[in-house]
Amino acid sequence: MFFSELLKNKTKENAKRTLKTYRNYLRIAGEEYSPKVTATYSLEPKSAPSSPSRQTENMVLRRVSAQQELDHIAEAINRLSDANLSQILVERYCRLRFRQDKEIYPELGYSSSEYYRLLDQALFEFAEAYKNGELLVFNLGDNREIYGS
Repeated sequence: MFFSELLKNKTKENAKRTLKTYRNYLRIAGEEYSPKVTATYSLEPKSAPSSPSRQTENMVLRRVSAQQELDHIAEAINRLSDANLSQILVERYCRLRFRQDKEIYPELGYSSSEYYRLLDQALFEFAEAYKNGELLVFNLGDNREIYGS
């Protein structure tokens, strides 16, 4: 696999797909632990007052999982070879409010073509760094592909 051909378009799409989830995870990780108040009818016996409800337990699990994924993404972004590449990914994918590329590149001082060249480089480096290359896609020949490191 070390000398296999890296499929750049598929690798780039994996990186984009992962980075696009960042805002969703950010909102989930910020959820409050308050259960919804609705009338429910169940044949299950009531749990002891000291044990958490299933709804609260699920909310906590979602929040912890989301925070773990945010940590993986942040760790990969911080491992890029250049702080400018990291900044491009943060501005493009990690701000709570979505921004168009045409808003970002002038603010960072890049021309459109330079911004997109650096964005491509940042996406490939992110794919390599994220969970030790989990997003990389290689061609093994005979129409076979392998994902991950």
